[in-house]
Amino acid sequence: MKIEGDYGQDGFATIRGLIPPEVATNLYKQIQIDLQAAGRSVQDFAVSQALSRFETVDISGHFYRPLTTFLWGLTPIVSHITGADLLPSYDFFRIYLQDDICRVHADRPSSEHSISLTLAYSDDKPWPLEVGSRHVTEVTPCEDTWGDEPYTSVAMQPGDGVLYRGIDRRHARVQPNPNRWSAHLFLFWVERNGPFAHHAFDVERLKSEHERVARMGGGGLNR
Repeated sequence: MKIEGDYGQDGFATIRGLIPPEVATNLYKQIQIDLQAAGRSVQDFAVSQALSRFETVDISGHFYRPLTTFLWGLTPIVSHITGADLLPSYDFFRIYLQDDICRVHADRPSSEHSISLTLAYSDDKPWPLEVGSRHVTEVTPCEDTWGDEPYTSVAMQPGDGVLYRGIDRRHARVQPNPNRWSAHLFLFWVERNGPFAHHAFDVERLKSEHERVARMGGGGLNR
């Protein structure tokens, strides 16, 4: 594992080899295997959202426990890198399709410390994550471009992650995805003694997710 950048000063840092590339690739494959075993397909989890042009496949760690275990397991490492006493909040797996983007945005309070982890590219073409240079103090509307804000673009290979302050550093992927698809894991933490500590384990979102799934007739890997 190699850390590039000063997280405390810049609000983000690149973590090369956060996990071995073989682990990243096989985590993606295991999700596929478990879906098939449950009689599901990735399209069962396709959703439309304001951040992207096309539907994305989203699987919450709340409903696929291996992802939650992954989040909890990385907590000591991320606490060490940030220098903060962290508690896990939530995580989710996402697949973006070719030519999709992720619009410029900042995240909600439960995303105080965030990691974008690349798992796999269909065509082995890195799709950079961009992190803005300005400290923001409130959630802003999603935008297609950075406007006049300088930003840093970070290309990642499978197993690489970008650690960033999700609530006060805007981030995006405004360059279209060059792959037929790309798979990512997004992980989030809050500080144990910080202003967002009540968002630990994302209790409020978990409740709303369960209500949504109940209306849909079940959204875990098994019905």
